[in-house]
Formats: sequence, C-alpha cells, structure tokens
Amino acid sequence: MGKIQLISLSLIGLYFHSVTTSPVPTGCHDPSVLNAAEVALDQINAARKEGYIFSLNRVYDVLQDAKEEGGKLLQLTIDVLETKCHVISKKKWKSCEIKDITNVPVFGKCDISVFIQTNITLRNYSCTIQQVPAAAIVDTCPDCPTTESLNDPIVSETAKLSLEKFNKETTMSNYFILLNITGAKMQWVVGPSYFVEFIIQETDCSKTLTDVDWNQCQPINGTHMKGFCTGSHITFDDDSEEKMSKEDSWIRGTHTTIEEAKIKLSNKVSCSLYQQMLEIEPENSHRITKIHPANQSLSGSVLVLPPPPLPVPPRIPASAPNCPGERRHNLGLKSLKL
Repeated sequence: MGKIQLISLSLIGLYFHSVTTSPVPTGCHDPSVLNAAEVALDQINAARKEGYIFSLNRVYDVLQDAKEEGGKLLQLTIDVLETKCHVISKKKWKSCEIKDITNVPVFGKCDISVFIQTNITLRNYSCTIQQVPAAAIVDTCPDCPTTESLNDPIVSETAKLSLEKFNKETTMSNYFILLNITGAKMQWVVGPSYFVEFIIQETDCSKTLTDVDWNQCQPINGTHMKGFCTGSHITFDDDSEEKMSKEDSWIRGTHTTIEEAKIKLSNKVSCSLYQQMLEIEPENSHRITKIHPANQSLSGSVLVLPPPPLPVPPRIPASAPNCPGERRHNLGLKSLKL
C-alpha cells in the first residue's frame, strides 16, 4: 500500500474519530443536549439567591456555535417550571416537586449558553417566568386556590401570625424575623383561607429574653440559620360555626368549644431551616434579580412577568431540526399548553 493511501486512510480515521468524540447535536432529543440542559439548570439554580428552584420541562431549541478551545458552545432555549423548593434549600431540581394547579404554577423559559469540554460549564443565562393565568386554573379546577397580592394586609397578617407561632413553638435558641413574603394564595374552606410562603432569618435575640422588642433584633452575620416557611390563616363566615358544631367529628364528642376550634384552625406554620455561610445582604424586592456568583465569568438574570393573556400569544418556532423536545409536564390545563 502506497504512502498516499496510508495518509488518506489516516485522515479518514481522524475524521471519524473527531465525529465520534465531538458529534454535532441532532436536535432537542439528542442525549448530549438533554444532559447539557439538565446540568446547566443545576448551575442556574445554584447561582440564584431568590425565588423557587426551576425544573426542566423540555428543550425547546438548540444551536451549536463554532467550536472553541477544544470544546463546543451550545445555545439552548429550555422551558422550565417552578418547584415547591426555595433556592435557599440548595436542592437539586430533580428532587423537588413541581407546583401543580393547586399551588399556582409558574412557567417560563431560559436562554442559556453552555460550553462543553471535559465538563459542562454554564456561561450565561436569561430567564423569563410568569404565573399561569387564574382563568386557566379555574377552567380546569374551579375550587383551586387563587393568588393574592403580597401587599394585601391579610397576607402580611398571616405571615406575622405564622412567624409568632413558629418563634413560640420552635426549640431554636434565638428568635427569627421575617425577611420577605414569597407567595400568597386564597381558597374557600370553612371561610376565606389564606396561605403564605415566606423567608425567615435567625437574629441575635435569645429566646431567654422576655418582652422582646422585635424592632431591635438584628440578623446574625456570618454563619446563621435561614428558613423557608409556609403558613395559613383561616377566617370564618356567619354559617361556619353552625356547620362546625353539627358536622365536624373532631369537635363533637369532645369538650372543645367553637372558640377553641377557631384557634386550632386559624393558624398553622411549617418551616425548613438551612444553615447559611454567607454575609448578610439586603433582600431585594425588585422583580428582576441580578445574579453575581463567585464565578465571575457567569452572568444571568431572572425576569418575572405578570400572567399572560388567554389565549397565550404564539412563540417563535424552533429553528433546529427535531425541536422542540417532548414536555415532561403539562399540569392537565385545558386552555394552556406549557
């Protein structure tokens, strides 16, 4: 065999080796694309300091840029859904439960840039999320909860009552204060029932102190505990007392009075606490969250928009072949396809 033939065969071998080791993505169903999207989403959630952990619903579009530095750069558009886990938990999105129609779901998309070499590295991202319109929820589930304004006085009161209950019942050595309310909804039970989700922060006020002035308690700097809480407050209409006394088996046959029953039903709270090693930073109430991670090469943002009108305006069609990918969740909504 001549030298020219040997060289030709070598070049062909190198070509197929290159194709095998660095294939061009074939679309949104490509395993390498799906893996890159999943890993990148973990990095997005780890970088964020506010809001709820995103879960991957599908890869909507993919574009491969020119190769660089021995790897490849992918531009992905992924569809995401909010989970019930707050970002302070630092949980992986695969271990978090999706918010369904009973939890006022939130959906959106992220445009991300991912560099793939030995590892998968997120370069930057831009996410836009919004709540599912109330009309779409009611159309599927008329009795499901609806959202309440975070500025509503009853929402603030519910968070306050819930925090007071937590501080009274917890075995933690210090008191906690409210940082911000992250979600609120209302549902009719035996009366208007309000449900809130909020973040609390450990303070320097010891629970051994009496007559604590909450305004004087300061968040602990350095290592401290931060919590994600859910609380509820139920009020009663004029017919509730009669209904409770006649129908509620947990009241009948006991010495519990209607007023005592109201107290038991009026307020519940549950908090998950997480140790934080960061310096205290002021909570940002703006609806746009700018991310400043330790990795200065990563930049990203999350924009929260109001619920869209129905029907939802059509999206720009995916440009890549075999895109978009298959949805993992649709939440059973009749008038909105996520």
